[in-house]
Amino acid sequence: MPIVSADLKEYKSSATNSDGAGISATEVVDNTDNNLFTDITGDEATAGGTEYRKIFRKNTHATLTWQNIVSWLLSQPTNSALSFGFGLDHADDADGAQGNMSAFGANAVVAVVSDGADTRQLTVVGEDASGNRQTETLTLNGTTEVVGSLTFSKVYAVYANSLSASRSVTIKQGAGGTSRGTIGTNKKICFLWFGKRYSAGSLVNAEGGDMASKATGLKCGDVAPAGNFGLWYRITWPAGAGAVTATTTQVKSEGDTAA
Repeated sequence: MPIVSADLKEYKSSATNSDGAGISATEVVDNTDNNLFTDITGDEATAGGTEYRKIFRKNTHATLTWQNIVSWLLSQPTNSALSFGFGLDHADDADGAQGNMSAFGANAVVAVVSDGADTRQLTVVGEDASGNRQTETLTLNGTTEVVGSLTFSKVYAVYANSLSASRSVTIKQGAGGTSRGTIGTNKKICFLWFGKRYSAGSLVNAEGGDMASKATGLKCGDVAPAGNFGLWYRITWPAGAGAVTATTTQVKSEGDTAA
């Protein structure tokens, strides 16, 4: 039997309020109030704010791989703005504020450097110059910059194979280039936000652009049977916002099947 919509399910992450860590067994129930984001109180709406959530989309088909998945932002919430980004199914991917990347301004290789003795491996996930998904693994060499060989048009995220309690890592656009993100101490990943956000009271594109169509969406690759991929969500609202509701929000994921 082919993959059908009932085979594709969404689950919360295991941290409190689904705001980080790996996949849980709790399904996000569609068309249900407070199914992911809780109510924003009147005081919170007046003050303005930001909240993070992390979810996973899982292929529960017994034998078929969900192929060539693309995710994009189909609709925005009311009196607020939603951004989304790349997440890991890992307990240490637990801080939405690690969405600290800025977008590459041109096609470039990726350079990485630590602030001290450090030989961890980093995985770079993004798109090549033709818009195809690609990944590259780089091994840190302490304070000596390491330059990759693949050219990226977009970098979705860079994540480490382990945490460091003392070392932080800078990700750059090109050799000796502009800093585009930081993996902090005791952090697993830095990633780029797509969608919309509020800045100084104005609605603007997120750091990586709006990703409002499948053609410009996040390439999530293939997901094997029982596999999943993670997405971070960030909701922002301006000070003095009206009633903030996320009931109109939809991030869509679509892919292919071999049967």
